Amino acid sequence: MNLYEHEGKKLFSRYGIAVPRSVLWRKGNEPRRQWMKSPVVLKAQILAGERKKAGGILFASGSADVARRSRAMLRKIVAGEAIKNILVEERVAGAREWYVSFSYDTARRAPVLALSPHGGTGIANARVSAIDLSSGVEDFFFRDAIRSAGFRREDVVPLLGIVKKLWSIFWNESALLAEINPLFRLSTGELVAGDAKIILDDEKVCPGERRFISLGGDIAILASGGGASLLSIDALVRRGGRPANYTEYSGNPPASVVRALTKKVLSQKGLRGCWVVGGTANFTDIYETLSGFVAGLGEVKPKPRYPIVIRRDGPRQKEALRMLEGVREAGRYELYLSGSETSISESADMIVKYAYGNKTARRVKK
Repeated sequence: MNLYEHEGKKLFSRYGIAVPRSVLWRKGNEPRRQWMKSPVVLKAQILAGERKKAGGILFASGSADVARRSRAMLRKIVAGEAIKNILVEERVAGAREWYVSFSYDTARRAPVLALSPHGGTGIANARVSAIDLSSGVEDFFFRDAIRSAGFRREDVVPLLGIVKKLWSIFWNESALLAEINPLFRLSTGELVAGDAKIILDDEKVCPGERRFISLGGDIAILASGGGASLLSIDALVRRGGRPANYTEYSGNPPASVVRALTKKVLSQKGLRGCWVVGGTANFTDIYETLSGFVAGLGEVKPKPRYPIVIRRDGPRQKEALRMLEGVREAGRYELYLSGSETSISESADMIVKYAYGNKTARRVKK
């Protein structure tokens, strides 16, 4: 799902990325205009690109000029879309304009970071760096990417802060694209997002509905993270595992959603193992989601006797591990638990070993 610019900027604000002061002008509902005496930008809230060329971005100064131009814009059709909302935004005098984005590269089969010290139309020469999730994403990787893209030495640290926040949005919100173009660097040194382009996985928008694709293997998978879940499957296949399905429970779903998904995943025939895998979450309640997994597990008939490897980390993780250890110690299920100290690749090794090989292997505890 594509977010409108004003929706993307609300998301930016939640994660601490600065945006210009603005107000949304809705058709038939004019906003208060006390601060609109200063120069502003009128931005048609449509999903088409290159809005400026199509007449979807105008400049105005003074409340009367803003009102006149906004009313005229609301009567227009731009790039085939009728304009229903306008973002009226304070005009930013940027000392420099940069580009930064996270997306997925199908050729590399990995998320990628794209950076350029020349925003706007200069992004064709952006430096693209692939991210290896199996080894974790550390600050040094982002710093090296920023330096390699040609940014000045004094810009590395402030830009690193924005890149980390944008990565958190991309990862935690199950985004397919998270882009700032341009990212303004003001004369004061402050960094301000001039635009926001966010595309979310549809399953993030409808958290009660989760895609399920049968893959014909014998290791059931419950993954967290839209693109990351595909990378987890890649890691499993590289290690000789046979995935039974693709599905994921990204975002912060209630236990009921995970419970229903667990029952569906574990109802498959011929399973030899179950892998519950995800990166380190910032906003997902690990206890809530794994409580849903345990609830669903308890309703599966016949009772699963195969190994279940769980690799999860994030808020309330310690509570979740204590709860899972109680399940394991009661002798109900064969559980192997780990957190971020175990990489996704290592976790893939574990489920392959326990499902197909050494049944007496030492259980991994955090």
